[in-house]
Amino acid sequence: MRKRPVLILLSDTCYFEFILKMPRSYQMMSSLSSLPVSIQMIDAGERVLQSSMSNQKMNLGEWIKHIGSFSESIDAVFSVEDLKFDIPSLRNTLPRLHHIGINCMKDEPDDRDIFNVQYLLRTFLSYVRNVSLVSVPLGENLSLQHIGTTNLKHLSIVIERGLNLVEVSTWNFETCDIWMMAYQKLLFDLNRFFKLWIKGTNPKLKKLSIYWDTGIIPDWNVLLKELKAIKTEAEEEGTESFIIRNIFGINAEINVDHDGHLAIVTFTLSN
Repeated sequence: MRKRPVLILLSDTCYFEFILKMPRSYQMMSSLSSLPVSIQMIDAGERVLQSSMSNQKMNLGEWIKHIGSFSESIDAVFSVEDLKFDIPSLRNTLPRLHHIGINCMKDEPDDRDIFNVQYLLRTFLSYVRNVSLVSVPLGENLSLQHIGTTNLKHLSIVIERGLNLVEVSTWNFETCDIWMMAYQKLLFDLNRFFKLWIKGTNPKLKKLSIYWDTGIIPDWNVLLKELKAIKTEAEEEGTESFIIRNIFGINAEINVDHDGHLAIVTFTLSN
């Protein structure tokens, strides 16, 4: 069964899906110039709304722009393995993106997947300030280091390997979430990251959260070594909280937690 293009319009209290019914001859689109034959609207309760809306002689790209004009921000999520569109045409259709997400769910991404990821990032990265990456293959020509040093407000990463957290100290973001695999020196690298912050790195950083799977309670003393951290009362049960201060007199709170399966370290600027 062929999937129909769906546009979703969100409001504060509800959302609407615009399902674009394509002609029978519709196969796989490579551009946004195809004309839908009709538009069906569905609300959050999955009720089909009565509408006299026709295709208005607008193609898919024009419908995206039209519905997007009702919104203050537009989010776009791309599944690399399903991407068939001409990417430059997507950029022209989506000129005002608030956030882009790129996902790759293939166990073994191929060269085409890597090319699509790199092309998407090079096309959109300079136009958005919020980026999410889920298991994306980057290749040698475009690394997380390149992405992290762009001027981002928020960066979210799911990475199925270890990540050198010392390198994260050179990234340029305000907030960041990282889901990653545990590796032998993870706590040492986190400790080094916080020491570098104390010395003045990451001046834009407001919040950093790091998650990794482990059935073993981490030795938080390794993380806190020589940070001169002051223990405070945690807001949540099971969480330990500490305050550290950098050379500029700015305080930050470090929260550490382990729920039996997942370890979480959260760094939040205090003032």
